[in-house]
Amino acid sequence: MNLKNMKIRLPMYLVGLFIMTIGIAISVKSNLGVSPVSSIPHTMTCIWGIEMGKATILFHIVLVLIQLIILRKNFKLISLLQIPVGVVFGYFTTFCNYLVSFFPTPDNIVIRIIMVLISAAIVAIGIFLYLPTDVIPLAGEGVMSAVSQVTKIEFSKVKMAFDITMVIISGVSCLIFIHNLGSVGIGTVIAAFLVGFILGIINKVFGKYRDKLLGKTKIADDTAETDDKPTYVISISREYGSGGRAIGKILAEKLGYKYYDTELIKLVMQESGYSPEYIEHNEQTLDKSALNDFFEWYQQNNGDTVPNINSLFKKEESVIKHLAKTENCVIVGRLANYILRNKKHIYNVFITADEESEIEKVKERDHLSHENAAKQVRKVNRERSAHCKYFTNTDWGNAKNYNLTIKSNDFGYEKTADLIEILFKQKFSL
Repeated sequence: MNLKNMKIRLPMYLVGLFIMTIGIAISVKSNLGVSPVSSIPHTMTCIWGIEMGKATILFHIVLVLIQLIILRKNFKLISLLQIPVGVVFGYFTTFCNYLVSFFPTPDNIVIRIIMVLISAAIVAIGIFLYLPTDVIPLAGEGVMSAVSQVTKIEFSKVKMAFDITMVIISGVSCLIFIHNLGSVGIGTVIAAFLVGFILGIINKVFGKYRDKLLGKTKIADDTAETDDKPTYVISISREYGSGGRAIGKILAEKLGYKYYDTELIKLVMQESGYSPEYIEHNEQTLDKSALNDFFEWYQQNNGDTVPNINSLFKKEESVIKHLAKTENCVIVGRLANYILRNKKHIYNVFITADEESEIEKVKERDHLSHENAAKQVRKVNRERSAHCKYFTNTDWGNAKNYNLTIKSNDFGYEKTADLIEILFKQKFSL
């Protein structure tokens, strides 16, 4: 929860929530199905006749209890604020459903579909205002974040499973008790994917104005340095098992520079509030399998999926640019060469090795069989390549992106660090 600039954040947060409930009320009025997260409260209304606002409040309370069960001692007391937020959201739902009750219920399927489309647009506007305020998440997001934290599964995949589960529970319950799909329909599908698409458009057009109003500053864009007192950075990209981390440490010690690798995880955790486990598991593991392509597409088309790999990357970007501006350092991985591409005093290195050398290194270090070590090397290198392509749209390991590409098994770690130091100093006349 961000307490800065709350005079702007809190009203925008509440307005965003209210606008979202307007969209939900219109989708209910269309009678073509509601969004996945709203499907359970609407199902409670359809089956037991509980007013939807009250059902929403009960649902939020249950979700907070689920978080408590999942996280146990790691549950933060501030998360209990999701309950009063759920109460506010419930009353907003009641009021908006009351407002739309004055409009006639349409029978024409075209009009009903238009209502669903309008609903998706309005919900997108609400998310556009509510989400970036960083006040208190709705309980649904809290549960998904808790599951992601405990299972180490990427948030977008947890959200997909959560949404599908909500829809299945709603559909099956309605079929059993009222013999129709009730809260589930074509509107549910439209809401699941169209909201994110519309949100993306709104963000591109109006996002910078909203962020300016919120007083958000971008440390990532502040990389200016003076020629009389520049800071120097060596970024090291590396293949798995090539020894890039060890070489980076040796190099930092030789130069008297700060070394950042796992240390960045701590800094990002402090700035973002993500757990160290979440950061370590998600920051560079983006596998480009066909199934993951679908997860990625789903995530991009759902505006309420936070935290995710995109927001995590932005936090890392911010931290890296701040470090690069304030001190001399060696940074291993994290696409530092791309993030600092506009920095004047940076030396970018890519460390590779023969695959067999990498396999033997991983085999010895992690006590794996040759076969499992080979699978691990190829898997991690594939993920790093996909991670680079996803965020930079460039090819990982492309020599044009680096000042130096070197094979560590040709010289050994110590000598490789020596060579990098010599060439780095020659480039900047140090």
